[in-house]
Amino acid sequence: MAILPAVALKRIQKSYRGSYGLTIHEITPDGRCPNKKDAVTNLPVLVNARAYGLSESVRWGEPYIFFLIPNVISWIIPLAKDNEVFGGLSGGAVMTDHDPHDQLESVNHLATAGCPRKTAEQYIKTLPVWGQDQPQKAAEFLFALTCCDLNWDMQMLSENRKKALRQRQIAEEIHRRKQGSRDRTLIDEERTLLSLMKAGDQKGARRELNKTLGALFSHTADIRLIKAHVIEMMGYLVRSALEDSPHMSTLIEKNHAWMSAIIDAGDFEMLSNVVADALDDFMRNIYIYGHSRTNDTVAQILSWLGENFHENITLEMLSKEAGLSTFRIAHLVKEVTGKTVLQHVHQLRVQEAQRLLEQSDLNCTDIAYETGFGDQSYFIKQFRKQMGITPARYRRLYHSGKPSGKKS
Repeated sequence: MAILPAVALKRIQKSYRGSYGLTIHEITPDGRCPNKKDAVTNLPVLVNARAYGLSESVRWGEPYIFFLIPNVISWIIPLAKDNEVFGGLSGGAVMTDHDPHDQLESVNHLATAGCPRKTAEQYIKTLPVWGQDQPQKAAEFLFALTCCDLNWDMQMLSENRKKALRQRQIAEEIHRRKQGSRDRTLIDEERTLLSLMKAGDQKGARRELNKTLGALFSHTADIRLIKAHVIEMMGYLVRSALEDSPHMSTLIEKNHAWMSAIIDAGDFEMLSNVVADALDDFMRNIYIYGHSRTNDTVAQILSWLGENFHENITLEMLSKEAGLSTFRIAHLVKEVTGKTVLQHVHQLRVQEAQRLLEQSDLNCTDIAYETGFGDQSYFIKQFRKQMGITPARYRRLYHSGKPSGKKS
């Protein structure tokens, strides 16, 4: 049974073959290619390899490259909508080398698995030979192509990819510290984290948080002690923020909620997720209250904007919330913060758009809707005005690990 609509599969196949010369195949969750009837494709050894590759691609929320058999590389992208995995797309198979000995080993492996030797020889002979970097590029291209064409809600994959990145960064820090590289203390890392948050560097702050969590785990594997360190760290961040701006007192209430979630976390991975969510919330509050150090009314207005920026904001709505005239609100916000109400709304929306571009597969139309811009062209215009690049380019640069434009 087909997984994708025939028209969509045909479009994806045409673009993919035009770029890489390979044919894609739908993969069922158990690793079979239901539309292939040859003597090789659905051999149990290949089916098992694809099933494992698909499960790993779902786990990591991204394309997965693996050895289909010795010396033969394949890659799979997951097909998931909402929280359901329908299967995957295989991007093809290629040989890693022209070496005749490697080809013979691959043929022998297929023959041992039950494939007629002549069929195995013919199959291996038809496979292209690719360089080391080509499969990764092809897999990423197929994944991006499929996401754009289907326009599915792949939130599950986005969350898995977000967790995977966090786990990798934490693992790298644990390994670094086990090798004896401890050039900074936890206090130094907390200060660096707070500085990045104040500067609005969300990507840098998340990376620094993962390094801090890795440092904690390398110090002790006792989840209770790690929780105690994390609670102490959150307390430090809140105290420092309050010293910088007394109007951020609502962080005290939020801190209570964060503490409860930290205490209830059952394992290190769950704890990491809780702290990461708290970090995003914390950074948003730092932005809001960083512009209202001396006026409680403006703090109230910006706090309300922080919770409702995705709505169709009007000065009349703010007037009702603050009990002031629309003229007074507009003048007060501009006088205290140096920015208009609309500029604050745009800033909050662009910050949320950054998060969605980094952590989700939503297209620009959906992100424009989710953040409150409504119109895609207007969203792109405002994003480029603040960040210096388009949303699509920001996403590509973010996932490639490169700098992502200017910060407002």
